[in-house]
Amino acid sequence: MSSHGTECSKQRPSRGRGEFDVYNVICPSCSSDRVSYLGPIVPSNAFAGHVLDYELCGGGLFRCRFCWLVFRYPRMSKLELDRLYRQGNVEGWSTPETERTDWLMVKDWLSTQEDVKRILDVGCFDGRFLGFLGDRYDRMGVEIHAEAAERARARGVDIVGDDFDHLSALNVGADVVLALDVIEHADDPKNLLASLVSCVRTGGFVALTTGNSDALSWRLMGSRYWYCHIAEHLSFINPVWAKRVAPQLGLEIEYLQLFSHAKGRASIKQKGYETFANLLLRFAPKLFALLRRFGAGDIDLDRYPGLAFAPPYWMSAKDHMFVVFRKR
Repeated sequence: MSSHGTECSKQRPSRGRGEFDVYNVICPSCSSDRVSYLGPIVPSNAFAGHVLDYELCGGGLFRCRFCWLVFRYPRMSKLELDRLYRQGNVEGWSTPETERTDWLMVKDWLSTQEDVKRILDVGCFDGRFLGFLGDRYDRMGVEIHAEAAERARARGVDIVGDDFDHLSALNVGADVVLALDVIEHADDPKNLLASLVSCVRTGGFVALTTGNSDALSWRLMGSRYWYCHIAEHLSFINPVWAKRVAPQLGLEIEYLQLFSHAKGRASIKQKGYETFANLLLRFAPKLFALLRRFGAGDIDLDRYPGLAFAPPYWMSAKDHMFVVFRKR
């Protein structure tokens, strides 16, 4: 096993020793020590669509009782995260535009904003969403993956940066800044939101889509929820967090809608299967792991033994949110 994999044994809950001390964790956003431990996160064998030859430690899931942020701890360093992002699978996200519920929602909302001309998409990947919008807008993007950024340029996107940490220096004065499925990747989502705000003109908008950590399905599953199992996901916001943070950054919530991330409209069969699989993990985890060992989920447990309890997707759950902030 690689050195990456051996570190998983160190990152277990403890009462005051080792790398994973549940009694000495502070919120990465507001620095409050009023945090609750929600349980361990199962290791993962993939990052940014790229399957690894070792397991990435899951750590634990925590909720801040002050700002209501849910977050993973401990975390990899930024250097390691950036390395993994750069080797991500550029073919990993190819869902047709018409099946992306979030893209359709954002496009519909943009169509109601007559004064929007300049759009900055932070984490634009290969520029498919900006291409989906058409050339009625001046389209800018920020993307860390070099090949994906080149594909975005080929779609007519002006790539103005490659790192979230440098947003405040861009001075682009966009009418709308988009961050679709991005804020969950941030070490400090409040700091990222402030950087997004710095890129938009006064009276402009910051529009986000992300998971909703206060969704019923997530509260049921806790740290075994599929969305927090994804290794590159670090921080998880919700409507309460958004309403508390907005006035601190000079923002007003213009629009907020909850939605399901399923491709198009989920079938009854899909809803039933995903609900059953997740409830089985929640209430009969040993049986769930036994089925994993017999091949359910197509995971090689000889190679990745830590994934016996890897949660199944629950794409049909109404566990995402689309929120639009207006800059005062």
